Amino acid sequence: MTFKPLMLLPTLGLAFLLSACAGPMPKADPSQAWIGLQDEAPNDLLAEKVDGKKIDDGRFFEVAPGSHKLDVMLVEIPSGDGNPQDCSGEVSYNHFKAGEHYKLVESSLGQEVNARLMDSHGRQVAQTGDFQCMPG
Repeated sequence: MTFKPLMLLPTLGLAFLLSACAGPMPKADPSQAWIGLQDEAPNDLLAEKVDGKKIDDGRFFEVAPGSHKLDVMLVEIPSGDGNPQDCSGEVSYNHFKAGEHYKLVESSLGQEVNARLMDSHGRQVAQTGDFQCMPG
């Protein structure tokens, strides 16, 4: 067995642990804004922090109306024999609305990785800068 597959195991284990232990998705609170996450397979996009504070469930964000900074982590699994990378990014948006459903959509183009914040009408309302990545 080579060393590269062994490096992949901890990263995949973390992703499976976070998704398997979290249980069913909670119901959205109508007094909050809900932000779902959409990643590109085989990558995993995880919610990390809201306004610098860690959150409990990495599958979504739920925030009070107004202005917030969202931090996300992306486990990027390259095709072929490449090593996975852990990437971090942030998006700020000043106009979150109660009861609105948003989606943070990951996008990769070559070495560039970012995410767009979409409202419930499919309009882009904010975007991360490029994610900062390092080998996982």
